[in-house]
Amino acid sequence: MKTHRLRCLLNNLALALSHLAVLAIVLVVTSAPASAQLSDSEVGRRVMVDYIVHFAYHLQWPIEAFTGTDAPFRICVMGGDSLQAPLAERLKHQRINGRRVELESVKQGELMRARSCQILVLGEMERSSLVKAVGALEFFPVLTVSDAERFAATGGMIEFVDSGGGVALQLNKTMLDRAELKMGNSLFRLSRKLD
Repeated sequence: MKTHRLRCLLNNLALALSHLAVLAIVLVVTSAPASAQLSDSEVGRRVMVDYIVHFAYHLQWPIEAFTGTDAPFRICVMGGDSLQAPLAERLKHQRINGRRVELESVKQGELMRARSCQILVLGEMERSSLVKAVGALEFFPVLTVSDAERFAATGGMIEFVDSGGGVALQLNKTMLDRAELKMGNSLFRLSRKLD
């Protein structure tokens, strides 16, 4: 009888340990960080830069978005600098609709300065800072783009999403309309896969 009890006890202990092992695996999987953002890889950054330049050529800004006929086309980066160098390389010697291109870094507290950008690329920053920046630009003709998770749902205009080997764009049409930014027919013809 003692042997039978001991066997039952050992079987129950083994079963309990196997349940704990499964629970530990579930906890590790569910607590793992979210999938990497596009800007975390060189290929992802290159694809994002291609799209940003494409948007610059194919969106229409209201004339009052510029301070004059010789005003530059300003592309600004706020939060993180992973796209700064690739954008600088790509935009070297570029003109957009006859305007010289200026690439600027804008600090998170410089929201008034960000309002004079045509495109604002929002990089890595806390969610509250991201929401604040997007809110400060809501009715200004500034295209906001980012690969931050749920960026379009929180008021950003265009969110880059890694869709498993390709790039998906999530648009917030309401915010684009509020900023009076017009999309040309060829805006989304650029289709890219991640290599």
